[in-house]
Amino acid sequence: MKEKITENYEKMSKTQKKIANYVLQNITAVSYYNIQQLAKEVGTSEASILRFCTFLGYKGFPEFKAEIQKLAKEQMSMKDRLEISYKAYDDKEAGIAEIFQHDIDRIQNTLHELDMDTFFKTCQEIILANKIYILAARSASALGQFFQYYLNMTLGNVELITSMDCHADLLCDISPEDVVIGITFNRYSRITDEMYRYAYEKGAVTVAITDTMVSPIIKNSRYYFLTETSMPTYLDSFVAPLVLINAILTEIGRNRNIELEHRLSKLDAFGEHFSTFE
Repeated sequence: MKEKITENYEKMSKTQKKIANYVLQNITAVSYYNIQQLAKEVGTSEASILRFCTFLGYKGFPEFKAEIQKLAKEQMSMKDRLEISYKAYDDKEAGIAEIFQHDIDRIQNTLHELDMDTFFKTCQEIILANKIYILAARSASALGQFFQYYLNMTLGNVELITSMDCHADLLCDISPEDVVIGITFNRYSRITDEMYRYAYEKGAVTVAITDTMVSPIIKNSRYYFLTETSMPTYLDSFVAPLVLINAILTEIGRNRNIELEHRLSKLDAFGEHFSTFE
């Protein structure tokens, strides 16, 4: 990234040089921006940002941002990210409103990048799978647990694997009739990557839910979905991937409505028998 900008700097227009200078001086901050935010911070238009990206040889802003994020992650610890948040949200009330707005933007950007053909094909693969495995370690395990709970309610053949100590041995029986969903973001889980690669090599249908094209599980994916998660603090926002998971669950439920109605009726009766709910 830095080398590309340096090598082409003299050929840039005045506006492109302005963008280049801002990016080089604010790599960490830029890694969190969408195209609208970057244009606003630089003081130029979205079209100028796009021209800058293509001038450097990128297909578009998402590819440019992916390389910026990779560069930022290589030089930034969690402590560094925490210190960034002090500046990003220094105004308490405005900062809270900004967190909400940025999550709205993440959802909109994720929807904008969503390939509907891939979405519906993935849902059909999940519905037709003999067995479904969800790989989600560390903080992503919260998403994995939510996904497994409702997907298993609908299909009844879903296993969640969060570590080598949690049902990982089940993967030894993986087959091409199975679907493996890998969920990992930011400082990508090594164990998720290794188990996901194993499933891919065994011929299973692999589906990635991750954040950028530099995610290690992308190369071993039959299908993948990119969801924005980065925010200027020590944690990641899982709002956008959760909305994607909700959409997948809703589509699968719509396709399996008769089976789901029957299963939910049984669950309701079970809950009523044991007074599960107040």
